[in-house]
Amino acid sequence: MSVIWLQVSAVSLLVCWVMILLAMGKLKPVRSNSPLAEAKTDTVIHDQPEQTVQLTGVPEYTFAGWEGLWAKEEESCRVVIENPLWDQASEAYGNFKEQCAQKNISIVNRNDSSWLDGQSVVHFDDCTLMPYLWEQNYSIHLVEGKSLLNLLKEASPFSMIIISVKDDGSQALSHDWQEKLADCGIRSLTREYLRYSYINIIWKKYESLYVSLYEECSEGPLSKQYSEGDFVNEFKFPVHLEVASGGLNSGNRSSIKINGREYSPNLRGMNIAVYDVIDSKVEGVHRVDTFMTMYEDTTIYRARPIEGENYAS
Repeated sequence: MSVIWLQVSAVSLLVCWVMILLAMGKLKPVRSNSPLAEAKTDTVIHDQPEQTVQLTGVPEYTFAGWEGLWAKEEESCRVVIENPLWDQASEAYGNFKEQCAQKNISIVNRNDSSWLDGQSVVHFDDCTLMPYLWEQNYSIHLVEGKSLLNLLKEASPFSMIIISVKDDGSQALSHDWQEKLADCGIRSLTREYLRYSYINIIWKKYESLYVSLYEECSEGPLSKQYSEGDFVNEFKFPVHLEVASGGLNSGNRSSIKINGREYSPNLRGMNIAVYDVIDSKVEGVHRVDTFMTMYEDTTIYRARPIEGENYAS
């Protein structure tokens, strides 16, 4: 009888201790909908976007050049070769297709060579097609577009021009182009530096005065950073700037971050961002595939099936 009484007493004592601990908040029952579980769930949901989302200021591809060309009604356009970059702006590309259909303009796949059979005059804005068209005995002519020199000259006075090369940015730099660009602050990069990394930060102090803040060309990867308020050649940096460049064999990348936001299209050639110091904003983002051409991405070309090679220069 005494043994049973001791067992009952032990159980009662254990229950009392549990009740005391619960009352003191030291022990909490585990439930699937507890505040602790909810807090963990909230943390996971909140942290995930911070790990995967990157702020970017790179604009979508624009078809304004084509629309401007049609508005002039000076150029007969019947066959257009598609550009892989168009897929980045799916809605605008859809509208472009509709406009082409209305104007009886055919959009042909770059991998479908059936249009060659009819020896058609074709229009395109993808400069990587040039070698193929030259092989097919087409001559290429500039129709509409801005050169690298135009972009530098059109930048607002008192703006900062940031250039970062990916893959290669020198093959298209003829001696004539080098002389013209030297007046705008591009001096170190020449054809001898094929597939080198290259960074150039230029202060356009006045309408035709370009002050070099940093320019370097290297076989290895390059990076440069300035904090807001840093002084270089009498120029005070108005933003936090991080620039990186990797040639084909040294990272093959481009990055231009202004106050943490990415502005480099990260494509082959010169990736360019223009920051207006007066208005405190990025006024332009460009890419010039200087491995192949000296004109920006949206430049339109015409290819004719005739003898010789008279390409845009």
